[in-house]
Amino acid sequence: MGEIRHGGESVPLKRNIAQRIKSFGFTYPYGSYPEDEFFQQIGYDAKYLTDEQCFYYKIVLPHERLQQMLSASFKLLPPTARLAAKVHSGDFYRDFDTHISDDLVDRDEVIEWAKEWGEVVLDDGFFGIGMFAEEETVEVFIDEHKTIHIYHSDPDLMELFLENQGIPFVMDLAFFWDEPHFHEPLPLDEKSDDEDYLTAFEDLADRYELFLDLDDDTNTDDEGQPLGVNCWRVELRGYKPESSGDHQSAKGFYTTLYLNAETRRDVIDLVSEYFGERNEQVDIYLQIARVPTELLTSDMHYRNSTPEESCVWHESGRAFFEWGHERS
Repeated sequence: MGEIRHGGESVPLKRNIAQRIKSFGFTYPYGSYPEDEFFQQIGYDAKYLTDEQCFYYKIVLPHERLQQMLSASFKLLPPTARLAAKVHSGDFYRDFDTHISDDLVDRDEVIEWAKEWGEVVLDDGFFGIGMFAEEETVEVFIDEHKTIHIYHSDPDLMELFLENQGIPFVMDLAFFWDEPHFHEPLPLDEKSDDEDYLTAFEDLADRYELFLDLDDDTNTDDEGQPLGVNCWRVELRGYKPESSGDHQSAKGFYTTLYLNAETRRDVIDLVSEYFGERNEQVDIYLQIARVPTELLTSDMHYRNSTPEESCVWHESGRAFFEWGHERS
């Protein structure tokens, strides 16, 4: 376990929820921080990307300056742009999933959303969000380390912008996340009512049509080797449509399915068939994650008696709620 020194005193780097880590005057987010003592400078680094024909800026600020800087950075974008959300995947072979809006969304709406969900946006180590323009090279993103990334084709505008924000250029700026570091999701305390990254993603998916930026027909490990049929864990929100006969209210539910399939497309087909037989529908896929069978518990191993067979083989207990979402 690493340490952070406060004055002359050493304290464990792993802290309780009431104490935000501050080292050498730099305040870290709750959900991402270095394992060992690290001198994180405030500032930005920049380089020109030849293939993209734009400049790339990485900006590091203490937690208390992030909200204002993120809002100002989003203002560099045109009034409407594509939304991108980076969410921890739960997948054994891939750390994060990136979801992109199907349509252009209102930039100022996203700024207000980021303020409303500030705890997740600025603190959750399993979540990142950004926007990018289609007709011009402008992209703004705050990642899971709470570093702000900006791609822009106008260096003069960017230098003036960063100067006005009081952010200095630092040659060879070092980043704490290039060294061993922790990632944690919110809430840090199981008894807390704070929102988490999946709830934030769910809210985004209710507002905007999002698609996963991933080939549904590819199923490879982190070295690019095909995996074949393997186990998947699917967390989702679904509902039973309103009955036309007795006008019963639609019922929503959260559940987790375990199944065997070869590709993500096969997973979606199996899940759709599973709920279709029950006159139910999937509304949002929160996570679709591959889980090696050797990591299953002995009980789950027993349930998955034919791991080579493509099928849904287990559903967890459901959490029900009154359906209040509009769906066609």
